[in-house]
Amino acid sequence: MSGKLALFAVPLIVTLAHPTGARAADDEEAPEVTAPETAASEKAPREPDGPVRTGAVPPTRDAAGYYPPAVDGPALRLPEQLTRLYADAAYAISDDLTALPYIAGQGRNRRGAIGGAWRWRRFAFDGQLVFNRTTIDVTSVLNQEPLPEDKNQTKVSLGDLTLGATWTERITDGQGLIGGIGMRGRLPTHTTRFQFHLNDGSLADFVIPYYFHVEPTLILGGAIGPLTYVMNQGAVILLGPDANFDTEHITVPTIYLYDAHYAVGVAPLHWVGASVELATTIQLNHVAGVDFQKFNDIRAVWVAPAVQFHFYEYRLDLIARFGLSRGQELYGVLEYVGTHSFTFRVTRHWD
Repeated sequence: MSGKLALFAVPLIVTLAHPTGARAADDEEAPEVTAPETAASEKAPREPDGPVRTGAVPPTRDAAGYYPPAVDGPALRLPEQLTRLYADAAYAISDDLTALPYIAGQGRNRRGAIGGAWRWRRFAFDGQLVFNRTTIDVTSVLNQEPLPEDKNQTKVSLGDLTLGATWTERITDGQGLIGGIGMRGRLPTHTTRFQFHLNDGSLADFVIPYYFHVEPTLILGGAIGPLTYVMNQGAVILLGPDANFDTEHITVPTIYLYDAHYAVGVAPLHWVGASVELATTIQLNHVAGVDFQKFNDIRAVWVAPAVQFHFYEYRLDLIARFGLSRGQELYGVLEYVGTHSFTFRVTRHWD
């Protein structure tokens, strides 16, 4: 009799470049001007409700193009965004798959993603779709050694669809302090599935967890000269549909996590920048059930250094993300981003 194994698991200066009214020095012999002067700054066009230019960024790009890059794990939300399209390629490593029930081993994932954002006034709407090529090296299935043909498997699959929106407002003049809120949802559209031969001759389908992610957050950040900074304080709520395994009904619990991000960046030249991000994810509730005990007390921590290069309207990002805790090994598998990852991204911006 063929059995199906559904696996579910749970785990995110301002130097106002005043359009300097360039005044020509008065000629000593010129007659005294008695009419009110009209500074060039009053004539220069100013982008409505747009970021103030600084000497640390090129004249055609505001600081929104220089914030630290957002990398999945979950991803950082920015104080201001430009309308953009991007494509990235990533390689993720999971040294421990025991976060998934009934299976042990290692995993590697080669990921490609396409995404973008549309900025409208103080709102930004974004989305991303992922494609995966996943390899697993399995040492145990249901506490049994897998058959030789099942130990090493590679599958190509569609990944999850992510949709989000943010609203931010400038708290001070210029772009030194910006605050707002964001909401993001991740839909379990992925098709990742592996099969294992059991000792009784039946096949078990291994399905990477299907979870709806709901991610509200508060956003604070800004730009001071060549420096940018971002802080997110929010939650990750994992909602999974129940499932059936053979004749057993599996009740998948809802898991609540507190997610925080802290990132700083610097762009000393208009064509290059560097940044580092620290993220922590802490589980807030306790999950009952023998199959889910390993998901309790998650304390995930990771750090992501990155460099960025700018060529006219294009931006290239190189991002490394390193898990610093045992909790990140567990949560990285549940988030399907691995313990460590390395990402290369190409972005086309529109001001």
